[in-house]
Amino acid sequence: MARRIKSHKRKHYGNRTFGHGNKKNWRGKGSRGGTGRGGYHKQNWMRTLKTEGPRQTASGFVNPTTRRIIAVPLTHVSTRIEKGAFKQEGNAYNIDLTRKGKLVKVLGNGAFSYKAHVKANAFTGSAKVKIEKAGGSVLVAQ
Repeated sequence: MARRIKSHKRKHYGNRTFGHGNKKNWRGKGSRGGTGRGGYHKQNWMRTLKTEGPRQTASGFVNPTTRRIIAVPLTHVSTRIEKGAFKQEGNAYNIDLTRKGKLVKVLGNGAFSYKAHVKANAFTGSAKVKIEKAGGSVLVAQ
């Protein structure tokens, strides 16, 4: 009687791996080895993502002692005055932009027309000129 399905026995004759690639791939646990963290880059990839978190793609050196500076433009200060974020004491505003553990630098972007005493860690030259021209003062915090 004729067979509909060809037998695959002949292709394994004389072959010690019998179609399983490497010899250890026929053990039943895949090709991950079996000790330590074997397979964490293949079939255990979700476990890798859950335990190790996202992988870092950026390379290079990042200095851990760099001081990050928060830049505050004068337009931001004037809009906050208009919205009522700062209270007027007498005829001038007392604005304290210092933050604990952070460096704040006031930039001279835009116009500034309020009499204000502004306190921050650093000022640009144009910011100092604009604040003092409006009748205010600059206080540099240490």
